[in-house]
Amino acid sequence: MGKPVIFFALALAFAAVSGTACSDDPTRPAVLTDGPARPGVAGGGGGDGGSSEAGPTDAGDGGTCTDLENTGFVVDESVVNDELPAGTGGAIADGTYDITGVRLHQGVAALPGPTGSSYQGSIRVTGATYERVLVFKSSAGAGSEVRSTGTLTPSGINATIALTCPSPTQEHVTYSVLNDTLTVSNLVTKASFVFTKRP
Repeated sequence: MGKPVIFFALALAFAAVSGTACSDDPTRPAVLTDGPARPGVAGGGGGDGGSSEAGPTDAGDGGTCTDLENTGFVVDESVVNDELPAGTGGAIADGTYDITGVRLHQGVAALPGPTGSSYQGSIRVTGATYERVLVFKSSAGAGSEVRSTGTLTPSGINATIALTCPSPTQEHVTYSVLNDTLTVSNLVTKASFVFTKRP
C-alpha cells in the first residue's frame, strides 16, 4: 500500500495542557483546561492496554508529545442516523491535515442533528509517525486540549493506531482516502472524523 498510514484520531483522544490557541481568531477556541476530553475522539477509546485519552494528562506536558500547531477551524459535531460505514482504505500522503467534519453514527433510529459539542484539531503524517493535537469542547462548555503521538498500521480498510504519548494505548479504526480528504472512523465509538490536507 506504499508508505505506512499514520493517523491521529481522530480519535478520538485528545488532555489538558496550558498554552495559547489563536486567541485573535474568533472562530478558534482558546485552549481550555477545565474538563476532560471526550473518549473516542479522532479514533480514541476502545483501546487495548493503557488508557484512552479520556481524561487530563499531566499539565506539565506542555506539548511534549508533539509540537504540531493546531490550525484547524472549529467544527461542530453532528449525529447521523445511519450505521458506521466501512472504509475503503488507500495510501495516506505525508503532510498535515485539519479536521473539517465530525459525525456520530448512532443507527437508523437516532435523531439526527448537532450535539452542541465541537472540535478543533490537526494531525501530521510523516513516514511511520503519526501526531495529533485536538481541542474538544463539550455542550456544557467544558473542554481540553490533548496532544498525542504514535504510529498507525493499516490492514486493508482498517488500521490500528498505537499511541506512545501521553500514554500507551491502541485505537481501532476504519479509514478512507479520497484525493486530499482522509476520513477516520472509530470502530468502537462510531465517530467519524474528516480531515483535509493542507496545501
